Amino acid sequence: MDGEVKSFESPVDAMHLIHRAFSDEAARVQQIIEDLETDASLQAFRLAFNFWASALMLHADVEDEFMTAPMADSQPARDNETEHADIAAKVQGLEEYLKRGDLTGLEASVKEAVLALHEEQHSELKERLEDVLSVLNGEIGRTHVIARTKRHLYARIVALRVAQDDHFETEEAFVLPEIRTRMSEAQQLDVMKRLLIDSQSDEPRWILDWIQGSCTPSEQGLIEELVGRFQTASRQPAQIDYLMDQAADS
Repeated sequence: MDGEVKSFESPVDAMHLIHRAFSDEAARVQQIIEDLETDASLQAFRLAFNFWASALMLHADVEDEFMTAPMADSQPARDNETEHADIAAKVQGLEEYLKRGDLTGLEASVKEAVLALHEEQHSELKERLEDVLSVLNGEIGRTHVIARTKRHLYARIVALRVAQDDHFETEEAFVLPEIRTRMSEAQQLDVMKRLLIDSQSDEPRWILDWIQGSCTPSEQGLIEELVGRFQTASRQPAQIDYLMDQAADS
């Protein structure tokens, strides 16, 4: 949703502000990669990426379990979960790349080159190329940037950002309308509480505070008003389990 959110017609409308926060975070991570200088530390990127990835995966897990799973007969809900799996795969690919370091791509090229050459040349070439890898590993290490690192990370970050934002657009167009019509207000409040408040954290409001960083003062007021309704909704007996029972009986 473009522009300032003026009101929530349904509790689930707060999802637009959540999506905006994720889009802003993705843009910040991409900017970090763009601004990296040769031989700079990757530490700032790692911290920013880890935060984005952790928040995104937590968000997707909550949606899958408490928002779309109860809608057993909804194809948009199933598509939403499939897109979450695709995003998770991209996140894992980035995490694995960071763990293995910049030499990953070069090591793959070494193997391809060795296989392409005549058999009697394999041993000598492999030894020479492994010597190069050893030097690179010793001089550059896995925590600093060379041009190839920046290119590879940038491509992966852009792919993840596009997948995330495309997913949000689809969710807003096809899933949220179903949530508005198929879930009661109390059920929607239960979902939003799980998305905004991390009950397992020592700082339960960390998600909420982060999202508000992408909000205008007026939007922050809307979020706080919504949060104030969580306690009242939690005392009502009909929440998400009711919808799941309905789905099971149909």
